[in-house]
Amino acid sequence: MSLLNLIERSIQLKDKVFKALETNPALLLLAEATNIYELAVPEGVQSSPPYIVVQELDYRPTRWADGKQIQDSAVYQIDVYHNDSCDPILVPIVDVMESLDFQTGFPINEFLQKERLIRKGYRFEANILL
Repeated sequence: MSLLNLIERSIQLKDKVFKALETNPALLLLAEATNIYELAVPEGVQSSPPYIVVQELDYRPTRWADGKQIQDSAVYQIDVYHNDSCDPILVPIVDVMESLDFQTGFPINEFLQKERLIRKGYRFEANILL
């Protein structure tokens, strides 16, 4: 498989993750689908928190058989920014990612004093059989 196929697989997984988050009924009760961003919140956005930021940190082949890639590894980080508790929003995010066979890993938790927002999130890892 070529590098282009690796890029295509990464894009397909990213699209699948976004679609799952943007259509999850439990998540939509707590945050608007329009407030789910890739990489960062765009400058000048005039809506209020909560924001959800999704980042693909790593996507690469990890296992080969007979010279062909048979398994990829993906790592995503999903952060919630809110001026109140992020925990209720993280619950459906974890459910969505687990339904996509991601394992919940490294937690993120900090207070952004300048913006007066709480930032909480997780890194999620998955092995994808091709």
